Amino acid sequence: MSLKLIGVFGGAFDPIHYGHIKLAQAWKNFASLSKVLFIPSGLAPHKNIVLENKHRLEMLDLALKPHADFFTDNREIKKNQSDFLPSYTIETLKSLTQEKEEGQALCFLIGSDAFLKLESWHLWSKLFNYCHILIVERRESPIHMDQLTPLLKQEWNKRLIQKTEYLHGSGCGLIMVKQFEYIDVSSSQIRDAIHLDKNLTHLVPEEIADFINLNQLYR
Repeated sequence: MSLKLIGVFGGAFDPIHYGHIKLAQAWKNFASLSKVLFIPSGLAPHKNIVLENKHRLEMLDLALKPHADFFTDNREIKKNQSDFLPSYTIETLKSLTQEKEEGQALCFLIGSDAFLKLESWHLWSKLFNYCHILIVERRESPIHMDQLTPLLKQEWNKRLIQKTEYLHGSGCGLIMVKQFEYIDVSSSQIRDAIHLDKNLTHLVPEEIADFINLNQLYR
């Protein structure tokens, strides 16, 4: 049976930008993801969030509206608002696993920089019990084996695949790496551009630029 793959894309999205959207679109097309869930961080252990949740969520909804298979999932923010504790990826994946239907599998989208630091994540080795991990590799800095710790190298050698059909045939536990043509931009670069009153064209969708200006965000 061919499984339907659900992309899981976590991040601060502070703000969301074209780099996020193009990356998700590239994986959706390449791996035939049925949909992608954008999950904004609540209280994130590895991120410093600048903007309040309300505005981050509104911008996500605006940016994803033109994309029928992209959805905002606010479970980490809701969790943080109720218990004031950090949001861990392992808990989010457990929650999504409980909700997904038979015949579906989760694919966690991550950048190569974050993957190389995976051992610093809470219960990192358990992530493979709930999802496949799809890594976007920077063309100018591909992952080299000598960058991997012994434990990470062990998982890499055991789980790495080259063909997407393996993703559709297994419920979890695989790693795939891919280089895409994408916009190399970060949210911090956008915040810096706003401080300097630079044009945000080609960095964020027009609706997001208008929303930022209207609400005087990041100033």
